[in-house]
Amino acid sequence: MKILFITAQTPWGRGEAFILEELLELKHQGVDLLIIPRNPPKETFHKGANELLNNAIWLPLIDFKLIINFMKTLFTTVSFWKIILILLFSSRNPWIFIKNLAVVPKGIFIAEMITKENIEHIHAHWGSTTATMAYIISRLTGIPWSFTLHRWDIKEGNMLKEKVKSARFVRCISEHGKHELLEIFGGNYLERIKVIHMGVKTPIDASESDEPKGFFTIVTPANLLEVKGHKYLIEACLNLVRQGIKNFQCFFYGDGPLRVKLESLIREKKLTNFVKMPGVLPHEKLIEIYKNKEIDLVVLPSITTKTEHEGIPVSLMEAMAYGIPVISTNTGGIPELLSRGAGIIVEEKSPQKLAEAIIKTMKDTDFRKELSKRGFQRIKEDFNIGKTTKILLKLMQVELPPSNRTPL
Repeated sequence: MKILFITAQTPWGRGEAFILEELLELKHQGVDLLIIPRNPPKETFHKGANELLNNAIWLPLIDFKLIINFMKTLFTTVSFWKIILILLFSSRNPWIFIKNLAVVPKGIFIAEMITKENIEHIHAHWGSTTATMAYIISRLTGIPWSFTLHRWDIKEGNMLKEKVKSARFVRCISEHGKHELLEIFGGNYLERIKVIHMGVKTPIDASESDEPKGFFTIVTPANLLEVKGHKYLIEACLNLVRQGIKNFQCFFYGDGPLRVKLESLIREKKLTNFVKMPGVLPHEKLIEIYKNKEIDLVVLPSITTKTEHEGIPVSLMEAMAYGIPVISTNTGGIPELLSRGAGIIVEEKSPQKLAEAIIKTMKDTDFRKELSKRGFQRIKEDFNIGKTTKILLKLMQVELPPSNRTPL
């Protein structure tokens, strides 16, 4: 089966490591992949991306070739205007319509380009403009499509009703996400909405958390975004220092728009000896650190913002798969992952609760080992990437529905 995947940047770029791993697993299962990202940078970052380059096409979001093809379609294809009208009336505000319009030339170009590729299914990651591209390609080719909703893309609400109506199925990565999606349009299309977790590679066995060697090492592997709640962990670290606990270091492995602000806060709180910001780690390097037990604890102090919430963070899953205990908050889909003692769940935006949980994990060896064991077991049973990708692939292989093609 040959499947076209529309991503934001994968396999190029620094982000979407969790999507990269899923695509690699599908390839290892024998799926014939074609990957076309929306706006790829020119360089890869993660080592595993190199394995997918022969399955990917680097194509800019916009260039002269795409514009010429777009103008040709604009003046020669009447049915093209039907798609434009759908975008216009389904986009809930002018800004979303402009975003959708920006990917139309590339969507049209890809639809024409893949006519001889024997594509049997199209799948987009993210429900925003990547899904808009997949929607356009599907309408122009008659190839069935689906898409994965993660977190912010549900809140954005980019043509979700129209997209759900036309898709073979819609994947939510958490029950929380499914519930939020159903709030948008009630029980309509309930049978098309599936909860399939993102998954991670799971070792055959994972040793329990070791005794800390020297400094207790805490890591937050997350982009520097408001939703990740880094500032509350900084405050929690200050709480530890004020209690005389100074045998720890906390590393923020990530990058993003809050870097300068967070660096300033660390200096202001006089925590430069305790909280470090080394930047983004290549995915394979982070996994190697987990394997070698160089990390004692992973903390993700996520919050719910006005525009975004967490799904089920793969960053937590990966740590748990290697027996690293984790602490996170009661936001988004996180409780689905950390329930039944698989990790520590604390109240969001509470440095005090975070500090208490960190101290408990630092000082109670038996408790830390139990967290390691339960976390690993949870991933092995419910978040194994081998299992989740097989479920996803099975949905793509069901009998084709009637074509909704809008011929060029």
